[in-house]
Amino acid sequence: MNAKAIIAAVACAVVGLVMLLLYMQAFEEEASGGTPVEVLVATRRIPLGAALTADMLGRRPLPQAYVEDRHIPASEADRILGVRVTSGVEGGESVLWTDLATTSEQRRDLSGLVQEGQRAITIRADVSASFGGLLRPGDRVDVLLTVERESGEFVTVVLLQGRLVLAAGRDTGAPLRPGERRTTRSGTVNQVTLSCTLEQAQALALAQEQGRLTLILRNPDDITAVENPRDTTSQDVLGTEGRQRIQRRRPQTQEPDLPQRVE
Repeated sequence: MNAKAIIAAVACAVVGLVMLLLYMQAFEEEASGGTPVEVLVATRRIPLGAALTADMLGRRPLPQAYVEDRHIPASEADRILGVRVTSGVEGGESVLWTDLATTSEQRRDLSGLVQEGQRAITIRADVSASFGGLLRPGDRVDVLLTVERESGEFVTVVLLQGRLVLAAGRDTGAPLRPGERRTTRSGTVNQVTLSCTLEQAQALALAQEQGRLTLILRNPDDITAVENPRDTTSQDVLGTEGRQRIQRRRPQTQEPDLPQRVE
């Protein structure tokens, strides 16, 4: 009888200890925010308009209690590859659904790509202005204006610098739907939509009525503005002195080294 009582007491003690351990484990998980969930983070700075690649994305465990609907689970990484971001993401920050222009299952209107305080304006573009249809959303361009003066002389001025391309024709950079093909034929893009301030939009609207607009493509990460760029006149192009000055002028940034030829 005493042996049975001892066994029963030991069994009760073991059950009580197990229940206590389970309670403590549950309490610790609740206090720490719950089971960790892996979410996507940026491994380096992702500039505005950049298309996501695998090397830009990393994983970080986050307590379940702190995971929001905006967080992207690590299991969704393949789904967002190639999608462009509508706001810059710093290295180490979480990549959120709200940072994306669109996903393969959801397309966003052009108005959703316009950043707060900015405007979208569409300008006319011919084959040369759209680089034969190769201009893509997320690219950055400078805008030149060429007009004829009263004297009959033509002049080209730098109107805007480093403007973000939001759309090229109807292409907003969204992934293609099943069965959809992206138009790439030369001359198919006849409109380019740029992001700019309200004052810059006014200047572009007026410039379209005054002369011809030309776009110059630049690296999407290059947002440096040239201070007080010089206007170029017909004399600069046709005159000997003007041509020599233009040819002698060097770029402000160092040109990349060309690979050495192997003999």
